Amino acid sequence: GFVNLRLHDGFWQAHLAALLGEGRNYGRSTIGGGRKANVEYVSANPTGPMHVGHCRGAVVGDTLANLMAFAGYDVTKEYVINDAGSQIDVLGRSALLRYREALGEAIGEIPAGLYP
Repeated sequence: GFVNLRLHDGFWQAHLAALLGEGRNYGRSTIGGGRKANVEYVSANPTGPMHVGHCRGAVVGDTLANLMAFAGYDVTKEYVINDAGSQIDVLGRSALLRYREALGEAIGEIPAGLYP
């Protein structure tokens, strides 16, 4: 569906004048009052193929942090690197096997569950 709005000329003209007058500070707020906020967002899976969807978490997290800072919060951003868990363990063991193979060691068949 659609929502159609009609704005009185004086309404949008006043807001446009405020926007032009305040420039980059238009809409800035002090609602956060300098309170601390930590915005944490996660990286893409480092062991799988990358695609544009992996950017979503970073974009949403960074945008939210910027909006909170604009609203007066003392924001820290924490981009969590997904470098723990079973996928990284499998990647590490797979890489070690291939490294040993590159050094001339006969590693035989790759064990089930490891990356080829």
